[in-house]
Amino acid sequence: MTYEELLGWFFYFEKRPVGWRDDDRTMKYLQTQGVKEKPWAVFSSLKPIYNEGKQSQKESNPTASLEGSSLFQKLMMSKHGDDVEWLK
Repeated sequence: MTYEELLGWFFYFEKRPVGWRDDDRTMKYLQTQGVKEKPWAVFSSLKPIYNEGKQSQKESNPTASLEGSSLFQKLMMSKHGDDVEWLK
């Protein structure tokens, strides 16, 4: 196994910890029993699973929260609004 492949496996197991499916299944059972805690507060292995989507949205489009606002619409309709550098 090469060093790059070993690093790839480390990265994989950071994103998908061993046993996360069992913990997720148990958490869903606990939620049906009335547990109101966040899944990653009960099982630390679920933190990368449940927070992965939120992180990827922030990394892929840092201005996503601004784009739905009326301020953004007015900025885009203004003269030379589509020449804003930080939107590129």
